[in-house]
Amino acid sequence: MKRLKELKEMSRSSLKSSLKSSLAFVTGQDKVPTSTSSSGGSGGEKSLAAEPGKAVGLPWEPQTPEEIPLERELRSKMLKLSQSSEPWLEEYRENEKLAPEEAIERASEILKVDENLRKIRFELVPKVVNEEEFWVRYFAAVHRLRCRLVDEAAKAGEGQDGETEDEVERACQALRSATVAGGGAASPDGDGRGSKLGRLEVSAKQLRHMARALETARGYRRMDDLSDAGKPSTTMTTKTSGWRHAVARRVEAGRNMLARKMSAGGKQERLVGAVWDLFDPEDARVTDWDLVMAFFPSTAKLIAQVPAASPTGFLAHLSSCMGKMGTMAEMSELWAHAIEEITWHFRNLKPIPRVPRERSPDLQSCPLQQKLMLLNNCIARKARFLNRRKMEREAAAASEERVALPDGTKVQRRGHKSALDGKRMLLVPDEVIWVPETQEEGSVLTEELIREQEDLISKTGTIGPGLQQLLFDMEAFKAANPGGVLEDFVRWYSPADWVERDGQEPELSSRMKEPGNMWTELFAKAKATPASEQNPLFDFDYHGEMTIESLAQIAPSDLFEQLFIVSVCVRHALLEEEATALKEAEPESKVMAAVSESEEFSVTTVSRGMGTSKLEKICAAYETVEDFISGCAPREHVEEEESLWNDYHETPWGI
Repeated sequence: MKRLKELKEMSRSSLKSSLKSSLAFVTGQDKVPTSTSSSGGSGGEKSLAAEPGKAVGLPWEPQTPEEIPLERELRSKMLKLSQSSEPWLEEYRENEKLAPEEAIERASEILKVDENLRKIRFELVPKVVNEEEFWVRYFAAVHRLRCRLVDEAAKAGEGQDGETEDEVERACQALRSATVAGGGAASPDGDGRGSKLGRLEVSAKQLRHMARALETARGYRRMDDLSDAGKPSTTMTTKTSGWRHAVARRVEAGRNMLARKMSAGGKQERLVGAVWDLFDPEDARVTDWDLVMAFFPSTAKLIAQVPAASPTGFLAHLSSCMGKMGTMAEMSELWAHAIEEITWHFRNLKPIPRVPRERSPDLQSCPLQQKLMLLNNCIARKARFLNRRKMEREAAAASEERVALPDGTKVQRRGHKSALDGKRMLLVPDEVIWVPETQEEGSVLTEELIREQEDLISKTGTIGPGLQQLLFDMEAFKAANPGGVLEDFVRWYSPADWVERDGQEPELSSRMKEPGNMWTELFAKAKATPASEQNPLFDFDYHGEMTIESLAQIAPSDLFEQLFIVSVCVRHALLEEEATALKEAEPESKVMAAVSESEEFSVTTVSRGMGTSKLEKICAAYETVEDFISGCAPREHVEEEESLWNDYHETPWGI
């Protein structure tokens, strides 16, 4: 806490003076001194040299023999981490987390040599994260980078196979670069670091393109049928007469015009590049939207009120890629490839990129996002289940612990976790009661699955899932406590049903002693089975496969409507980011008012089941805002800006 207090008291001026005194000799970022610098160098080197018996603690210091030849690359790439706020906006795993006290302790040394890090810290603390969280996230990013470089070095040493992988990597990188070339959100070097949304780009033109795709998709039942979108529609009947027939012909003619325009086949290079961009394991990080939305307050309000998804997530990138496909055939093929990749990720226990890994589905998001979150949760649960089963089997094979029962037999204890406060078993008083390892509680359900479960319960009156969990917990208890009885189980599972009175023997509650009590029947039925050997309480294989099947069979209109809504949110976020930058440069500019009005318009207009009129209004609205923001002039051109502002208010917003 003392170090945290010192860091909080450091002002920007003191950091600048510290930089001048410490880095007077530095001529470039690649020449920052390491902890191994000799003390015989310049004054800057001396000021950074380690004191006797005290390590400097810079993050790029080698921690293993394998990292020693990588120190220069580690230093260079770790310094590049702070060139954008992306590392602080990513989710991190528990094994990547450094203790806050240790992170704070190591913070001051790196602050002395990394000017960009000081700027990022000034931007994020305390507006977005507190001091401790800032450093925990920084060192988590350092850990990920360190692991990646070590893995790459190991692969490079494997010979020809590694070279072949590098060639494939370079080819895919070239395809991806070709796919995202010209993206407005990307920085000059093409890595997307100029925007907190990465390489995402959904222009108003692409938004209208997605609206046309939605209109076209409404005439088809399956995604596979979109490859024939240029054929005349046969849904209209010649028996229609009068004004109804005239309207029907106009609608059909318009739809066929859209179909002819969007159905000519596409370039394979662009398609493969788009698939790689969606599933690139190195680039497809999970951005923590809970932090990112601090920079996008208007977009956060919009997403909270429309069925969409995070503008930094998988669906946002899919919408962006779809908007760049020139034909319906390409869009259909891209979706088919996406389903194949999602299936591969699920069956190989690889998390789907840019989707939260272990969260329950967000019921406020669109159905597509809920299903992707369900899949990642299934992947995480299955991986944990298999890992625990492996560990418990190895532990059981190595353990020789046996419990002697009253009849003289000895039974191995399995799946136990910790002793229960010194309480002893009734029939085997020499043995304490052990808390068993149990399966994860609770089902992971989407809104659609919840409705199905509610319908099933209302029709059958069953409460099967709850009883099944109780049965599995009883089986796990018996495996961890050979010779245990119902009274022992109740003392752990439901202490309120174990009644202790002064001067009397403890006993089960009256509820537990009722004839036909379900607990008594279940405990008699339960077999000693550790959690690792039980069937999963939540069938992740079944739910995962069914979810993939539902994604593959999705109606084209349903898919494109959800992607259109996500595209609206991405377009809004990009406009908000651009407007924020303009507002900082021109405080008197009215760009943020335009963003706010577009938010209000979208909240009242964007919904499921939108008709052609609403789609047109939404596209026209964002075209207007885009033109207004991109046409905003400097302060000396106030008259031109006012003209644009008046034009903006004269457009048909519908509110």
